[in-house]
Amino acid sequence: MLPSLFGRASVPAPAVGAVRRPWLLALAFGIAYLLLDRASYLYPMADFKVTPWNPQPSLAIAFLMVLGWRWMWAVLVTVVVAEMTIRDVASPIAALLIALVLSLGYAAIAATLQGRFHVAVSLRQRSDVLRLFGVVAGGSLLIGAAYVAALVLLGGTSGGMAEAWLRFWIGDTVGIVVSLPLILMMLDASRRAQVALLLRNREALLQLGAILASLWVVFALPDAQRFNYFYVLFLPLVWIAARHGMAGTAPAMILLQVGVIIVMEASGISSLGVFELQALLLALAMTGFFVAVTVDERQRISDDLRRTLKLAAAGEMAAAITHELNQPLTALNNYARACRLILESGSPAAHASLPDTLDRISAEARRAGDVIRRLRDLFKGGVEGREPVDVGAVAVAMVEAFRNHAGRIHFRLDLPAAPARVLADRVQIELVLRNLLQNAVDALAALPDGTISLRMRADEDELRVDVEDTGPGIPPARVPSVFEPFASDKANGMGVGLPMSRAIVESHGGRLVAEAGPGGRVHFTLPRLKS
Repeated sequence: MLPSLFGRASVPAPAVGAVRRPWLLALAFGIAYLLLDRASYLYPMADFKVTPWNPQPSLAIAFLMVLGWRWMWAVLVTVVVAEMTIRDVASPIAALLIALVLSLGYAAIAATLQGRFHVAVSLRQRSDVLRLFGVVAGGSLLIGAAYVAALVLLGGTSGGMAEAWLRFWIGDTVGIVVSLPLILMMLDASRRAQVALLLRNREALLQLGAILASLWVVFALPDAQRFNYFYVLFLPLVWIAARHGMAGTAPAMILLQVGVIIVMEASGISSLGVFELQALLLALAMTGFFVAVTVDERQRISDDLRRTLKLAAAGEMAAAITHELNQPLTALNNYARACRLILESGSPAAHASLPDTLDRISAEARRAGDVIRRLRDLFKGGVEGREPVDVGAVAVAMVEAFRNHAGRIHFRLDLPAAPARVLADRVQIELVLRNLLQNAVDALAALPDGTISLRMRADEDELRVDVEDTGPGIPPARVPSVFEPFASDKANGMGVGLPMSRAIVESHGGRLVAEAGPGGRVHFTLPRLKS
């Protein structure tokens, strides 16, 4: 858990809460803050000493999010040193007052991000980025008002207060918005790994070149035209955001900001022009980060959907195996009971049938193994077990098996004169026919009798198999969803037979179609094997 600034538990984050050497971290923070403050102390506004880009507050905010409010004294001391050595504030009391205003403001931003809004350091959701921007913008506005008021109170000057307040808000907001996302993301182990992987990508060199080229295009123009072509900077940033999400956009924004500052310093642009460019850069940063986090969200949703589909496929496979193993396991049980009865009978004639019964047990066991293996191949998309198969012979065997167990139902079999062969997995085709025939038998379960017809037609290109029954049929409203997994009208049905059958037929290049109307009618087609 992150230590809360106000004594409350906050959001958990990996690699943040456990800081073994806080003193070392505080020392590193102080040095980094002073160096960054000095490097960004450009174009200061007279009297108020407001600069157009202030990234150092992001270090203070992240530092307080990591160590908590008890270490605010380290921020206070660091800001006092910065005010006296970099901004030449002569009075220690004045420096302390200014530092107190800034430190309390940074602590308030950190507490709001960490406690009230629970902004995750990984910044993986749009809500996190939106809250970050809102808190930073609002906090900088309030800090700016307090800062300007403190300087007026200390120095007695009140000229240009509104302009100083606006410039303070732009400078701090741009500095924090550009810098804080990358700092926070570096506190998350998975984000660090993403950034490290990105830096090893060759595409990153092209994107770096695009950033440099866009800076050259904008700032090689005369001063009056730079604002008109500022949109060129959006091109590499949107490219990076679309390709790499937040992991690429956060470092890219810092590169763009540093590049803008360096070019502006080298070109001698006016102070007013710098603040105008920073306002545009704020819009650039917000656009880039929103595009990036949207890309991250879509990728996360895609990954979640992929995992869900894998789980659904695993569940469907388990249900299919359970569905298809029911018959061979039932047969094994019946044959085992028959063997027991034969042994208990003591009749030599009955004992003579024992080898045949044991052979049937062995055959059913092999059949169960084939079902598992072929279903596994189906879900893997494999085609290893395909061979020329006479579908008519398979249909005869299936119909005979059902005829022996459903004496009150009349079966009709209509086959072409010549064998119709297809390149298929025999066991999978057996599964399809068994499922269709079993559905027809189930449709007639509530009737005193009925008829099931299996008709086969073949032309030069394909084989068509129709299975019809005299049951109630499929309601028209049910047809669109009849092949959806786990959707069954039967009390004990699992809803996997038809979806699995369609998957098998389609994996063989055919189609399985259910027709509405009185009497159940289902047919499937398969490409015919050329002679």
